[in-house]
Amino acid sequence: MTTVLGCHARRYSSPQAAYTDIQNQLTRGNLAGAQERLQAFLQSHPEQPQPWDWKFRLLEANLNLLQGLNAKALSLLSSNLQPNLANTDIAIQRSTIRAVAYARLGQTTLANQELKDAQKISDEQHSSLAAELFRTRGVVAVEQNDLPLASEMFRRSLDLARQQTDRHMQTSALLNLGVIALQQEHFDEALEWSKLAADEARLIGERLIQEKSQGNIAYADYALGDFEEALNRFREAQREAEVLGSPNDEVEWLNNAGLSLYRLDEYSQAEDCYKRALQIADTNRYLDETIEAHLALGFLYLQIGKLDAAIQHGQEALTLAQSSERKTDEIDALFLQGLIFFRKNEADKALDNFRNLAAITTLQPSQRWQVEGSLANVYAVTNRPAAADKWYRQSITTFETQRETIKQEESKLPFSTNANQLYDDFIRFLINQKRTDEALQWLDLGRARTLEEGLGVASPNFKAAALKKLDAPAIARRLHGTILVYNLASEESYLWVVTPAGTRFFKLPPQAEINKHVENYQRAILDSRDTLASSYTDGMALYRILVEPAASFIPKDSTVYIIPDGSLTTLNFETLLAPGGGIHYWLEDATITDASSMKLLAAFHPESRQKTAKKLLLIGNPVSPDEKFPDLPNAQAEVSDVARHFQTAEEDVFTQKQALPSIYAGSDPGQFSYIHFVAHGTSSSASPLDSAIVLTRTPSNPDAFKLYARDVIRHPLHADMVTISACYGSGSRVYGGEGLVGLSWAFLRAGAHYVVGSLWQVSDAAAPQLMDRMYSELAAGRSPDIALRDAKLAMLHSQGVFRKPLYWATFQLYGGT
Repeated sequence: MTTVLGCHARRYSSPQAAYTDIQNQLTRGNLAGAQERLQAFLQSHPEQPQPWDWKFRLLEANLNLLQGLNAKALSLLSSNLQPNLANTDIAIQRSTIRAVAYARLGQTTLANQELKDAQKISDEQHSSLAAELFRTRGVVAVEQNDLPLASEMFRRSLDLARQQTDRHMQTSALLNLGVIALQQEHFDEALEWSKLAADEARLIGERLIQEKSQGNIAYADYALGDFEEALNRFREAQREAEVLGSPNDEVEWLNNAGLSLYRLDEYSQAEDCYKRALQIADTNRYLDETIEAHLALGFLYLQIGKLDAAIQHGQEALTLAQSSERKTDEIDALFLQGLIFFRKNEADKALDNFRNLAAITTLQPSQRWQVEGSLANVYAVTNRPAAADKWYRQSITTFETQRETIKQEESKLPFSTNANQLYDDFIRFLINQKRTDEALQWLDLGRARTLEEGLGVASPNFKAAALKKLDAPAIARRLHGTILVYNLASEESYLWVVTPAGTRFFKLPPQAEINKHVENYQRAILDSRDTLASSYTDGMALYRILVEPAASFIPKDSTVYIIPDGSLTTLNFETLLAPGGGIHYWLEDATITDASSMKLLAAFHPESRQKTAKKLLLIGNPVSPDEKFPDLPNAQAEVSDVARHFQTAEEDVFTQKQALPSIYAGSDPGQFSYIHFVAHGTSSSASPLDSAIVLTRTPSNPDAFKLYARDVIRHPLHADMVTISACYGSGSRVYGGEGLVGLSWAFLRAGAHYVVGSLWQVSDAAAPQLMDRMYSELAAGRSPDIALRDAKLAMLHSQGVFRKPLYWATFQLYGGT
């Protein structure tokens, strides 16, 4: 997070011309260009008349400040002003630059005195620099960790800049308000401010502010748990900082890119980023960035088992943080020290460390939940279960309380990823204590919270939700089925089998082993292998691991609800190879529906259907928008096959030029029992709610030809079933605690009881046959889950190529909303 204050030799006709050109370069963010032109001019014009010598000195000092060279800026401005300049804007600018430099060097008293001097002159002279002075006071307040004051100052700067139509100052204030929101851990608010700053900076050509805004957006993405998107943005910001000649920004974005890589388990690449950042920070004597790089390397080396290196970098960070009185960095360094004690089996030292940290009232929420979770871990391994239980609950409550401050639904989705370790540690603790039913309750508390909140199923706050008891067998009794709940973890994984008679618990292999089987089996299916004929090893292994422990509790042809985790969200359990009567697909033994959580299943009433005005909304066979999405030869056949199962008066069908994105909302989708799409689909892993159904270009806006998942959410549904006969309708991004998010998730979030989505590419030749059979079964009175299963079985038992799971298993049934 960063705040801002702001070729060849050229010939200038006057000092004014030189000053204006260099100032423009500085304003636009071209620090390297401004530096080059300023030095060239000063070398060719070493003597300048008053007041130009001070104007150029201020220009150079401001450039130093933007590059993080605070001591150098102070040195340039150490001389006293001439009496005739003592009460001018030059004096105000000199004091504002000195104030920021002193603040960044930890010299609070001197910084505050400079601000008083600048304010006095501004008040006496009614200076036009009032907005700049407010901004400076805000920057100094940030350095002194007085965030409420900083926020007030930046808002006053923004208001005044708007009155004066000073777009540069407006943009700077927007950026800095984003920084404050980040430091207060108000992440969706930070995104809004930072995006406004980036847009405004782009319009007026201020590349430096645009670069800083992009980096701050990336940091918000990182804090919200969207590490891939954050990494892409950090890399973009780092490259731009390098081009603009802003090494202090470059080192910060390098550090943060390393943090993203670390969270993505790319440890070698993360180490490279941290080392490059440390080298640049050391070279330029950037204290803050040097501490951050040492801390990052310390946490990394601890993670990969290089304990001596972790100790060395942790001590370097702690010494520097304590000497500079940087409390936040000192807390992080002490936390690292506690983790090192814990790794060295020095539990008493770790306990003292974490207790002391937990007593600090100024901890940020993200620091607090990590400290509390670590404190719980120490109590757990030292056999103090009551204390461990207390602190595990507290750590999760701290996290969830912070989550409640996030208002944007799209921000909540990735944020849940930050709690994965907290929940995993507590669940493992409860299982070790043989409290498996409690473990299931807490596991479910962390599942699908965003979906539950959107559908009005969730309790008003987490503390209320935690007090609610989960009667899992009662849910299974009402649904007349069996519920399989999975939790994948690094050391061992878990399965709860919930039946009308009770709940049973099983331990499964570690996540890595399961992931490997899933990866291999998915590859075999996508390679169009006949996995049944070849008795494919991974298909049998997955059944043995995931289903066999529960097999005796699942009657033949009964209903099974799967609540998956991790890689299992991308696995169609119907394809698993089951023994008994010859190897066969599990599809032949059970009717399987994917669900998101026990709480949603508790609210799931597929038997009670709301009366709708019409039966079918069908949108498909659009006009191809471009060569990336060619015409689907069999799309019209599927449209016709589906439509013929309904009376003309009961359906609305839109194809070709009518199949526009706007037709979905314009048709009032909430009035239909069934909604069906036949088109291409796209899945966005970077931003899952940008997943879309590809339709016909809108004549008035040729760029508009996609129905996005984010638009689907805005229109409540009462549909028994939504079918997305399009590639990757299920999505391609898995969020910890939330599952697979994409088009299917969006239609569930809108209120559909069941959604049929695709896990991979849909065969344009096979889909019409499967859909025709499914709607025949629906017309005969079958429920959506039975109808889809019967259609798949018909295809499986055919003699053609479509018997392979590549063709029928792409369609996954989601329910439970």
